[in-house]
Amino acid sequence: MKYEIFPPDANLRNIIKHYIVVYDVNLLNNMLFLPNGGNFLVFNRGVRGYSILHNNEKYQIPEGYSVSIKTTKSKKSVLDLVNIPAIEPAALILVELLPIGFYKLFQKDASCLNNKYLPIENTLIEKYFSKLYMHKSLKQDISYLNESLLKMYNDHSNSKECIEDILEKIVEYNYEVTVDELASEFACNRRTIERQFKKFIGISPKNFIFICKFYQTFMAYIKDGKKLNDTQYIYNDNAHLNKVFHNIVGYSPSQIFDDIKKNNNLNVYQLTVVEV
Repeated sequence: MKYEIFPPDANLRNIIKHYIVVYDVNLLNNMLFLPNGGNFLVFNRGVRGYSILHNNEKYQIPEGYSVSIKTTKSKKSVLDLVNIPAIEPAALILVELLPIGFYKLFQKDASCLNNKYLPIENTLIEKYFSKLYMHKSLKQDISYLNESLLKMYNDHSNSKECIEDILEKIVEYNYEVTVDELASEFACNRRTIERQFKKFIGISPKNFIFICKFYQTFMAYIKDGKKLNDTQYIYNDNAHLNKVFHNIVGYSPSQIFDDIKKNNNLNVYQLTVVEV
């Protein structure tokens, strides 16, 4: 078994998708992560590496505990597999956050993640994560992490934000909605929504809708085997869709389909790591 999935506490399901215990770090090497508005807490213990976008921009992965970068492009993780530290237990824990998860846990402007991984401060590590990887089993570590993140969440005065209603409405509209339409429906101006998205999500509302719509299209095309014309998402024409694929993943739809389905030389996180 290369990895295992654990659900979050019921009180954290609005900010955490799941916990992933990676038993074989080879799984993550050269893995492509599609942008979907969320990101990860990375409880690294000395593994070296970086994330690279298809335009060759590189972002170093801290060797300690950190929060991953947020981008509107897919990113590939490249790890130093020659110098993997000898650690016990030999595993790496990731926490996949939903789009608003970072802000709800850290109460920091999410736009700080636009161009770097953010190391978790030592004071926070001491307060919430000091006993991680010190239990008799990894399941106990996950229980400890669940309790720690719930405490971290509750230590802030987390009330429901207006943007959470907007996020729900975007899903309700199946990502076929404009920022101006949202501004009209919520009786606020476009600039207010843009400020809210930058603060809480770290991505502009237009880009958030753009990447989420692409993500749903990608999954319908690759995972569900639908033809692009049969997906429920509206693009102007095939040239427009090709441009969107190149913009986000650096491939045309046919290239990425062949690399994943026929050649088996492209490993996509959202297709590989699935909940059980």
